[in-house]
Amino acid sequence: MLNARIDMRPKTRATPNGVAIAVAGLTVLGLLLRLACAHGDLWLDEIWSLRNLQHLKNAGDILWRLPNDNNHLLNSLWLWLVGPAAPTVLARLESIAVGTLTIPVAAKFCGRSGPAAALTGAGLAAGGAIFVQYGSEARGYAGLLLMIFVAAEALENILEDSTPRTRLAFAGAVALGALFHLTMLAAAATLIAAAVLRLAYRGRPPREILIAGLDLALLGFLGALPALGLLAASVLNAHLLQEGALTPFSLAALGHSLTTLYAATLGLPYDLALPLALLACAGLTLAAVVLIASERLILPLTCLLLPPLVATLVQAPNVQYARFFLVGVLGLVILASDVIARLWDARRLLGVFLLVFLMALGNCIHVGELFVFGRGNIRPLVARMESHGPARFATNMPVEVWVSLNFYDPRGMLSEVQAQDWCSRPPDWFVLSDQPAAEASTATFGPPQCRTRYALDMVIPRAPLSGLRFALYRRAIP
Repeated sequence: MLNARIDMRPKTRATPNGVAIAVAGLTVLGLLLRLACAHGDLWLDEIWSLRNLQHLKNAGDILWRLPNDNNHLLNSLWLWLVGPAAPTVLARLESIAVGTLTIPVAAKFCGRSGPAAALTGAGLAAGGAIFVQYGSEARGYAGLLLMIFVAAEALENILEDSTPRTRLAFAGAVALGALFHLTMLAAAATLIAAAVLRLAYRGRPPREILIAGLDLALLGFLGALPALGLLAASVLNAHLLQEGALTPFSLAALGHSLTTLYAATLGLPYDLALPLALLACAGLTLAAVVLIASERLILPLTCLLLPPLVATLVQAPNVQYARFFLVGVLGLVILASDVIARLWDARRLLGVFLLVFLMALGNCIHVGELFVFGRGNIRPLVARMESHGPARFATNMPVEVWVSLNFYDPRGMLSEVQAQDWCSRPPDWFVLSDQPAAEASTATFGPPQCRTRYALDMVIPRAPLSGLRFALYRRAIP
């Protein structure tokens, strides 16, 4: 058990009134950013979440009769409550709320290193692109991020003084996080591993380290039980587990995912080459090594390195998605806030200004793209295709594009042309999705025996991280 007090540095510091006011202001700013970016159309995964609920009899079926990896339980319950016809902002309101709550939690957690760190953590949680984007869409990732920070704070309290309250807080954070998204279990394991490494760093006896690790693992397991129990019940009731497409492991895909994670958190360019992204992260880490006490580095480095290492060792699928490594966001926020706090304490104000300016500028650009482009607005696409009445279309992504268009086609004026029917009557439109490199002013599509020429009519862009990009082609008249 972790009953002995451990002198962890830096200790929790009292928050000055000025800092509290600033954090409150950043919280309001973060709320406004999330509300602004919650406008626009729902995107594919949000639509899938709503489709999953169509044939359920009651809200309880969400918990024990929907074994679908797209069923983020607490998000699905919210969508059931507001209904499929709810305005977009209302459908995303749960994520907006929990995403906004992450801001003061990040301030409290980072504030262990001082007021400057508290403001940096709050600033990144308020305006960081990854926080704003996931905090303004109807998915479970905003709640997952919140619970990662809550669990990290609870673990700090356990290490300082293990009490029933601190232990319950950690188990509760794991439980709620897993109900938002099951990747909370991997995040909890990462946090526990970091805590064990910190005990080893302090020279604790092996037996004490083992007992502490088992104790924390038990708390994590107890927290995981509700989500795992509901998943097991769903599988037993439905006799299946529905999974989305699984993409085999690829180091290149993992590298792209981590680059996106760094960019969306720290404000780096999204199209930054992987070596440059790793160099930027290494530079921040080097600055942290120079400025921050060694023990303080264990948690952020574990969050950044352990999940991709495990994914590589087990050859995990779908590593191309940054959202499956969100515990790394905690690591980046800790590094950035602690480096700025140390620079501030050393009165190296130019360094503080440059770091804050660059992170703020980059994230302003990213959030601006999200505000302007959304996640790929579908209604203008449908309106254009239906401008001359019922229309037939084909696409390179039949399931994904059909689900997206059908949701915003209440009159049912769009019909998808199958490959075997193309030659007898070529489609009026072709929707090329998520292949910007293949977009051109004219293109030919269709089976080899009846290739058809099309002209580019419009492009619907999207912000990175989530959504679909659409290039709409109209069939050329011979």
